[in-house]
Amino acid sequence: MPNYFLSANTSSEQSLAIERSIRTAIPDLIKIANLEEIAKDIANHPNAPTYILVAGPADNAAYIDRFVDIATQQLGRFFFILISADISTGNYKRLIRTGNADWVSVAGAPQEIAEIFAKRRSNSALAEKASVEPEKPTTIAFLPAAGGVGNTTMVTEIGTWLKTQKANKDRRICVVDLDFQTSHICDYLDVEPRLQIQEVSENPDRLDAQLFDIFVTHHSSGLDVIAAPRSKFDIASLNMGALDNLFEIIAKRYDLILIDLPVTWFAWTVDIISNSNAVVVTGINTIPCLRQLAQTLAVVRDARPGLPQDKVAVVVNRCDRTLLGGVERRQHVQSVLGDEQVFYVGNDSAALVESANTGTPLALSGGSRKTIKEISTIAEYCLGANAPNVKAA
Repeated sequence: MPNYFLSANTSSEQSLAIERSIRTAIPDLIKIANLEEIAKDIANHPNAPTYILVAGPADNAAYIDRFVDIATQQLGRFFFILISADISTGNYKRLIRTGNADWVSVAGAPQEIAEIFAKRRSNSALAEKASVEPEKPTTIAFLPAAGGVGNTTMVTEIGTWLKTQKANKDRRICVVDLDFQTSHICDYLDVEPRLQIQEVSENPDRLDAQLFDIFVTHHSSGLDVIAAPRSKFDIASLNMGALDNLFEIIAKRYDLILIDLPVTWFAWTVDIISNSNAVVVTGINTIPCLRQLAQTLAVVRDARPGLPQDKVAVVVNRCDRTLLGGVERRQHVQSVLGDEQVFYVGNDSAALVESANTGTPLALSGGSRKTIKEISTIAEYCLGANAPNVKAA
């Protein structure tokens, strides 16, 4: 796998320091002065993925425009990784949306580049597998450990982030909200819920493909939402045949299904978990909620005794940050959850409140670059849930 290093608009001292740092992880790095040099070498590696690591400024608008243009033009030939001190949320999203570029920080370059390589290898393996095997939908159950931990927000953000990525343009993604009494996912997206769950429950056989189309809400991002208007419908009386029919149709329509489960467990909750490729349990970093997380994880594993360790993950939401950008009280999470696979999402409260009030997810309106990157990491985990071994990025 050829890896090239190109320095653009950086001092020779900065360039040398970045190159030395990268070589600790990529000793066979090939230094080039311009893109034209690659043409002379690419003939020796006709089938290998080609990565171009570029040390350049992220605060230069003209340079970013040019970088995005080149990455877009070279889609399928090279993959570009911009290395810089920092980058705005808007510019980071522009890079990602090309489907052919990413960004890493100068400080974390070796580790972050290795993570990008691993993620792309995993995606390539999944694509190859899909080409020889019939496509099956990937289903992720999002389960809140307690009320008010942001489970619905997380599902919404992940779904919309995935649909805004160029690589997922043709991927059929939906969110299914199973909180029929207090559903609010459509409020976050400023759309109308259409699923008439009571009507379906009373007459499950009536639900067919044509009626299902009426019950689907289409968001401008491309994400489909299956949610019911808030009502005091008696969920305990929900006809299990109705849910079976509903999910049978959903499974034929979508490649990725994100399920937003309510806090309260019902007779069908275990069935949903049992038929999901992975389970994500959501909580916050307080001692009471960490204990609830641990208890919920135990119940999940009791319901799915054969579920591999890497098919269960935890999202610790609304984390406070230290001065250096780390997670405050991280040791509390580790002491309670032990070796569980944990994703941390920072407390971007101002952006989230504005996002909720305007009905525009952060993936579309823009939150902090770090928060969006944390959400994207969970989203990539969801995409890989059908793989034999899912690892946290």
